[in-house]
Amino acid sequence: MPRDTRPTFVWPKLVATIEDARYLDRRWLTAVAAVLIAMTIAAVKALLLIPGLDSSVVNLLTRGFATFLPRGWATGAAWVAGVAGVLLIGDFTNYTKQQKALHSLKATRCEAYNTLLLFALWEEQAFRSGSERWSWCERVRASVCFGLAHVVNIWYSFAAGTALSMTGFGFLLVYLWYYRKYRSQIIATAAAATVHALYNAIALSLIAVTAAVYLAINIAKML
Repeated sequence: MPRDTRPTFVWPKLVATIEDARYLDRRWLTAVAAVLIAMTIAAVKALLLIPGLDSSVVNLLTRGFATFLPRGWATGAAWVAGVAGVLLIGDFTNYTKQQKALHSLKATRCEAYNTLLLFALWEEQAFRSGSERWSWCERVRASVCFGLAHVVNIWYSFAAGTALSMTGFGFLLVYLWYYRKYRSQIIATAAAATVHALYNAIALSLIAVTAAVYLAINIAKML
């Protein structure tokens, strides 16, 4: 990651205020998020054709533990080790108590979206904020690190993590576009965080719908 970026702190309530002030177009950002979702899915499908990329950290850990533990115990141990590793990594960005208090302020009436926006902000502050001062090599490296960070989240396949590097670059382009438009790191971060949160909302919705359809089909077959 580029050093000494000193990103300006942004919190969810501020993002909502910026959107209310019409600096951000929710419909346009939703469309961008949808395009990024489609591109990510296509990239994952293509990468899954490469041997080995369908695996994940938890799968590798399971294989390792299975050499001396029963399969069930190996899977459990892999998840425990993986989750512990993720927790030990800690935050990518350090926040003061005052900043954490601002994080707790409600941005919207939808708690689910507030959570997605907060998580998105954490990642945008770590991987995109301040990128207007980076070289293109540093921007690409930050995007790759973004994808690798998701691979470490044990349940992501290596294909998905690699594809998310491209997605992260898409978020970065949104950030840079808004920065060049308003010359404000705060607005640019708010825009990138918003499209990131919308991306996650769409992704989770697609997963929920797919799971519901799959369940309905299986129930119908049983009747």
